[in-house]
Amino acid sequence: MQTAQYIQAEGSLKFQLYHRENQQWLSSLVFFKEEIQYFDSWLERLQALNLSKVLQDEWIVLEERLGQQRLETLELLKAIEHEEFLFGLESQQKDFQLGEEHFLKHRNFRIRYHALERDFLTTKHDFYEFMTHIMD
Repeated sequence: MQTAQYIQAEGSLKFQLYHRENQQWLSSLVFFKEEIQYFDSWLERLQALNLSKVLQDEWIVLEERLGQQRLETLELLKAIEHEEFLFGLESQQKDFQLGEEHFLKHRNFRIRYHALERDFLTTKHDFYEFMTHIMD
């Protein structure tokens, strides 16, 4: 009987961990999405300026990177939201237990999130560096 209780308690802790991490990722992804919109609005304004060839090339690279990150952010945001929805449905079942499939899916989300976070922070740094050159 103790083994069953232990397995149930362990499953509950994993569920709480996955849910909490998903919530943190969702919050960050919404922030990334808003920041990307902010950067896009600046790039739109700059498009009308007579930029040097070097700055035009940098502008194009930033625009492409932001476009890719926008797509990846939205895809991951939707995937995690869907997973949270499924967690809600599954956790209502009496015999619900987190299995290998949940672990693999969550690990995949973690890998995708951390890669996206790294890319976003690099792009954010590059954006502000670019803006510094524009403002000079």
